[in-house]
Amino acid sequence: MEADLSVLSPGPHIRVALTEGPIIAPANFAEAARQAANAGAVITFLGCVRGSEATSENTLEPIDGLEYEIYEPMTSRELDRLAHSHAIKHGVIAVDVEHSFGFVGNGGCSFVLQVAAAHRKEAIAFVDDFIDAMKKHVPIWKVPRSTADEGNS
Repeated sequence: MEADLSVLSPGPHIRVALTEGPIIAPANFAEAARQAANAGAVITFLGCVRGSEATSENTLEPIDGLEYEIYEPMTSRELDRLAHSHAIKHGVIAVDVEHSFGFVGNGGCSFVLQVAAAHRKEAIAFVDDFIDAMKKHVPIWKVPRSTADEGNS
């Protein structure tokens, strides 16, 4: 399921997508951003699933992956809203954000954020601020899954 909401607002180019399962990071964003917008900085951030998850006792427990639950269409709208507001705040040229829903196994990519800006400081600040805001405001929940869970059901 992909929601390309870039036509809703003028200004920076924004693409938002939700993908079932692991994401294959798009390779063409950097070249397109450089050619279309003369970006001096293009950053790609990949969020990947680790093989363990912290417990309430602050220990690490092995997992097989994460199950991501979303609330559509609010998830797409909030990602788009945050991408636009943070792009304007940081003066970036283009943003491509994609998040998984469903199961993503260890080592799989569940989040891709690509940003193009005239300078690195704006791009780096955008990435940091956007991820913090996304974790706080966007309805995406992760549930650790392991084969041990199957034995307890």
